[in-house]
Amino acid sequence: MNIDSQTLISILFAFLSGVIPALIWLFFWNQEDKKNPEPKSMIALAFIGGMVAVFISLFAEKYLYGIGLENLFSHGFLSKILPWFLNIAKQQNVPIDKVLLVMIFAPFIEEISKYLMAYILVLRSKYDDEPIDPMIYMIATALGFAAIENMLFLISPFESHDLISTVFTGNMRFIGATLLHTISSATIGLFISFNFFDSKIKKIFFTILGIICAIIIHGAFNFLMIGSQTDSTMALELIWIIVIIILLAFEKIKKIRKEEIQ
Repeated sequence: MNIDSQTLISILFAFLSGVIPALIWLFFWNQEDKKNPEPKSMIALAFIGGMVAVFISLFAEKYLYGIGLENLFSHGFLSKILPWFLNIAKQQNVPIDKVLLVMIFAPFIEEISKYLMAYILVLRSKYDDEPIDPMIYMIATALGFAAIENMLFLISPFESHDLISTVFTGNMRFIGATLLHTISSATIGLFISFNFFDSKIKKIFFTILGIICAIIIHGAFNFLMIGSQTDSTMALELIWIIVIIILLAFEKIKKIRKEEIQ
């Protein structure tokens, strides 16, 4: 496949427009661990892991979408909640498969993919040695994911030379989607961090609970974003409220000591 120079330039600008804002956010969140910062190589590894998770998620989502998501909800207990999604699709004039994808399957696949990449690459390392570390690593993974996802959304506006659309899309991704991925993954990190010194069984339980909460947050955001302008505004307001909660949680996690819970 031949790619002309203009397409390459568009991809490059889209890549930079996706990565640079993500790095700005990464710098901001890393300030929460200034006293004992993680090795830059491990942060970079988590960030790259998040980038890889995008392509894993896209493959899985495309595969499921090709099967037909409505068919998956037409059997067993899932058929009982399908009418609710059909009603949403009708109200928003959106295909039912798209509603199911953005509310159920995409949040599940993306949150699992981000967590697995973080777990494989950094959460099992010797550098994950204090309660705040899982939060930092999960956020770094989320921002790597957001960087590539944002790039993919920006390629088309750059190719069409649509400056207004490019700026609008970039701003919305910077404020909305990037923060969404950050807070959802940070939620998983939060559950891990608060149970950092607990038994293995308890840590597994709370990690699963954190993933479930992250999926719910992600799905709720997507649900509001396909709704009215008022709903979209509410989604952004809720994100900032959760950001504040996470910042407060950071301060609490910094004070956790092993001897205090033994």
